[in-house]
Amino acid sequence: MSRIQFGVCEFSFPCWGPLALQMAHEAGFTGMQLADAGGSTNAYPLNNKRVQESYLEAAAKYGITLQSIHLYTLVRQNFIRFSQASPEGMECMESIKNAIIAASQMGIPVVMIEGMRMYGAAQYKHVYQMYQYAVKVAEDYGVQIAMETDIRLEDHFKFLDRFDGKLKLCFDTHNPVMYGTGYPPDMIRALGKDRIDHFHMKESLADAEGFITKETAPIVPLGKGSTFFNEAVQAIKDIDYEGWIISETFYNRRNFNENGMDYVSSARQDVDTLKAPSAIIKYGKPGPYSNSCGLSSERAEPKTD
Repeated sequence: MSRIQFGVCEFSFPCWGPLALQMAHEAGFTGMQLADAGGSTNAYPLNNKRVQESYLEAAAKYGITLQSIHLYTLVRQNFIRFSQASPEGMECMESIKNAIIAASQMGIPVVMIEGMRMYGAAQYKHVYQMYQYAVKVAEDYGVQIAMETDIRLEDHFKFLDRFDGKLKLCFDTHNPVMYGTGYPPDMIRALGKDRIDHFHMKESLADAEGFITKETAPIVPLGKGSTFFNEAVQAIKDIDYEGWIISETFYNRRNFNENGMDYVSSARQDVDTLKAPSAIIKYGKPGPYSNSCGLSSERAEPKTD
C-alpha cells in the first residue's frame, strides 16, 4: 500500500450518497470524507442503519475507503462557537456525539470538526470546550477527532498541545493563505507528521488585484492556483508523512463543468495532479521541483484580504 492515499470530500460532488462514491471511484480516488447527510437538520441520517448500509455497500462496490466523517452541517450552523449551556451548544454536542457513534458503527476511524473563526476570548473558550467534549466521547468509542482551523502556527501549538496528542489536525493547505495566517509549507514542517491526521487540499487563483478572498478568488484545479500547492506537497514529503490527502475541490461548481469537462473528468484531473507528486513523496526521490501554477520556488506571498 502506498504511503500516501488520495480521497475526496463527499460534498465536492453535486450528489451525496452512493452516486458520490461512484463518481469518486470513476475519477480515481480511493477514499472519501463523508459529509453528515444534513446532520441535525435531517435527524442524523448517518445514525440510521439503512443509510449506513447504503454507504457501506457502495464503498465496498466501488473500492472506496470511508476515511472520515466531516461535520459539514455543523459548520454551517456555527454552533461550535456557542456555550455548551445554550440550545445551540447542546445541539452541537448532540451532533458531535452522533457523528462519533456513526463512525464507530460504520468502521470509520476519524471524525473531523472545524474550529474556525475564533476571533474573541469567548469563541476560543467555547470551541476549546467543544473539542474537550469531542475528544472525551471519541475515546469511549475508539474514534480519532481531527480539527481543521484557520489559526496561526503558534496558536496551533497552544491549542493542540493541551490535548496531549489526543486531538489531531486536518491541515488544510489553503486556509493559511486564504485567511492570512501563515505560509503553508513552513507550517507543515513545523507541525510535523505526528500532529497531522490528514490533509485537505484545494487551490484558489488570485484575483486581478492579487488578492485571495472567498468572494473574488475562484477555486481552480490543483496545481493551477496561487496557494502554494506544489510547495505544500514538498513539505509533506519533507516530514515523511504517511496517510490521506483529501481533495476539497468543488467539482460541482460551474467552472469545473465547462469546456467539455464535468464533475468526474475535473476530479480525474486533480487525481492525476496528486499522483504526480505522490511518487516523490512515496520514494523520496530528489529532483527538479517544478511549480505548475507558475510560482517561483522562492517564497512569494500573495495578497490576502
